[in-house]
Amino acid sequence: MTESDVNCVREQRPRHTRRIRKRSLKKTLLAITATSIVAVGGSSLTGLTAQATTGSDAAVNFVANDTFNSGLDGWMGGAETKMTSGEGRDATQGVRLTNTSSAATSVMLNDRSNAVSNTVAGHTYEATAWVRSETAGQSVLLRLLEEDAGYDVIDSQQTHQWRTGTAWKKITTNYTATRAASSIDLHVLALNMQPENAVVIDDVSLIDTTENSSVDRPIAPPTPTSTPTPTATMTPPAGWNLAWSDEFNGSGIDRTKWKVDNLSTYGDGNNEVACLMDRPENVKTADGLLTITARKESAPVACGTNDSRFPNGRSYTSAMLSTKDKIDFEYGRFEISAKTPLTQGTSKGLWPAFWMRPASGGIGELDILEAVGTSKADSLSANKLVHTIHYDYVGTHPQQATTYTLPTGTTADGFHNYAVEWAPGSIKWYVDGVLSAERNISTTSWLDEAFVKDFYLRLNMAVGGNWPGAPDADTAFPATYQVDYVRVYQR
Repeated sequence: MTESDVNCVREQRPRHTRRIRKRSLKKTLLAITATSIVAVGGSSLTGLTAQATTGSDAAVNFVANDTFNSGLDGWMGGAETKMTSGEGRDATQGVRLTNTSSAATSVMLNDRSNAVSNTVAGHTYEATAWVRSETAGQSVLLRLLEEDAGYDVIDSQQTHQWRTGTAWKKITTNYTATRAASSIDLHVLALNMQPENAVVIDDVSLIDTTENSSVDRPIAPPTPTSTPTPTATMTPPAGWNLAWSDEFNGSGIDRTKWKVDNLSTYGDGNNEVACLMDRPENVKTADGLLTITARKESAPVACGTNDSRFPNGRSYTSAMLSTKDKIDFEYGRFEISAKTPLTQGTSKGLWPAFWMRPASGGIGELDILEAVGTSKADSLSANKLVHTIHYDYVGTHPQQATTYTLPTGTTADGFHNYAVEWAPGSIKWYVDGVLSAERNISTTSWLDEAFVKDFYLRLNMAVGGNWPGAPDADTAFPATYQVDYVRVYQR
């Protein structure tokens, strides 16, 4: 994110989507078929009937045996999947999935009977699961599928996470039913898992989040789930040593690590419109996540006493954190696990970023994660992000930007891993472990002039500005930019 106008030319490529339409369950992702699913507990998918109790409590969990305290009852695994009981969160019961083949393949946990058996059209259902990979570098996916009476898929939604460590982490996805009286199937998958790896799953839930919902409930009441989250286990990438990190597991922002801007108009150089504020409504930590929230306020908010652009107050607020005057670095690997709010068509004007600036001030900038939201008229940009380096902002040394297109999905569909490796004469960017861009002396003669100094970290979400433009009527507020961790490694 620059401190002046950003005039990048963005390439346009076909957008890949994670949504599945009008496809049979036998043709869903990864060729995990209904016929290859192994039933546990003696029942099959046939003969599904409604559990016809109703109520107004939208927080009731539809998932039976959600904590696996009844062993594996009610659950089944996909092809090449072995299910055994394992140690869950907080030393409770969980389910352990292993790969029974001799090559990397995907393993799946599936509810034996679709947890929601009688949907209400327009109601939104939210699934969560706690998943721990026993080996770092595992891709995890949570999926909800709406199915008709013949178990053909009407539509689906899924969330993907890239796990760089072995800690317990929660994954969440939401789905809005398109029909009445259909059912919702729940899958938890570990994608392309090596034979020697395993994942453990615990505390699975599926609730109707629509206010005053009245839908089918499970026959048995759910077992209360535990809430403590064990301390993360970090496995540094080969050749790197952890130098600094924030896992955001505390009860509040660690002020020894982060400075939080308050009543700041920092983004005015880019014509941004939000007041950056240090308050829980805009920035907080909870459940192991840092959340930066951009809000459209019901009444203008005064942004300090010298706001010449908006003397009557600003309609938007957001937040920015930095390690300025706390800690800075020269060279290393800088990594973030983050989920943006940049959903297709409802995010125009939003601009989340993770970037670096010189500790001594002046020119120079390294953008690790930077992306902008889309309007309904833009169907080609929701899966793109940009890696950029700047020396100055006056054109003497033109910025160098690379647009990277996610192979599937978008930055909003789950937590993705974004990293940069900065060394003398070289800067390399990675997305979910894949090399996504590279600059060196042969491509950028001024690289070492700009990047032989200490830099500090910045985390923020801008609203408006020269690049994303202003929010439109479809932009969804509040908009949350969530961060699982920030880590710095050095050799």
